[in-house]
Amino acid sequence: MLTDQQVDRARRLALTLAGIELLDRHRPLLESRGRRLGVGAGADFDALLDLAERGDPGAGRLFIRLVTTQFTGFFRHPRHFEIAAEHALGAIAARGGARLWSAAASTGEEPYSLAMAIIERCDPGSRPAAAILATDIDAEALEVATRGEYGDGALASLGQGRRERFFSEPAGAGRWRISPEVRRMVEFRPLNLAGVDWSLEGPLDVVFCRNLLMYLETGHRYAVLERIASLLAPGGLLIVDPAEHLWKAGHWFESAGDGVYRRRRVAADIPGRKQAWMAQGRKG
Repeated sequence: MLTDQQVDRARRLALTLAGIELLDRHRPLLESRGRRLGVGAGADFDALLDLAERGDPGAGRLFIRLVTTQFTGFFRHPRHFEIAAEHALGAIAARGGARLWSAAASTGEEPYSLAMAIIERCDPGSRPAAAILATDIDAEALEVATRGEYGDGALASLGQGRRERFFSEPAGAGRWRISPEVRRMVEFRPLNLAGVDWSLEGPLDVVFCRNLLMYLETGHRYAVLERIASLLAPGGLLIVDPAEHLWKAGHWFESAGDGVYRRRRVAADIPGRKQAWMAQGRKG
């Protein structure tokens, strides 16, 4: 069982590395994940913390896996993908292209679902002028996403038509590879939302940031939403989990219901933008 001192160290490290706020109720989760990852609650856990605190890259990646949730799936909350695809098609018609961002892409099911939803609404054989950036803090999850290979269990939520259209290439026993028309629309890139350098530019038409904000410490959460607002085109969409809300950052957006928010069109509604996230970076 983790000691209070170990939990306190893990809490400080999670906040420093990823802006994640660990609470007392997360102790059993840390213990169970640690066992699954081969990190015991005793000396092994202390050794991991020691190395991660000293900046060891491998230990840092393992600790991130310990404190982040990578539960995902294809077309989770299907209405979100319908809304995002229709908005992307509107941007393509108006400006000749659309840019979308999946900010917590995990193992790739979300951005690939976005690509599928857009393709389904276009003429057969055409190449939609839409680019999807997919990022995550977990490097191992991104490796899975980049391979684009999934087992029957992961594809269970897809109808037979989508499976046949978008997963036509077998990748071994019980595994299927995403089709090239979907894969070429998505670029995967590591990104830490708690970091100062995001290495991406606006304007963006749609941002998916689902099941993430609830894990961030209040200051980091506000800074992330402020930066997303600065990257979204006026009228662009921010899509979060329906159970999440925007807290004190809601003044940059207007709700369209069911976890969908539209970026307000008046640019002057961001007084002193960048200040919060720049200050957050200086603290780190």
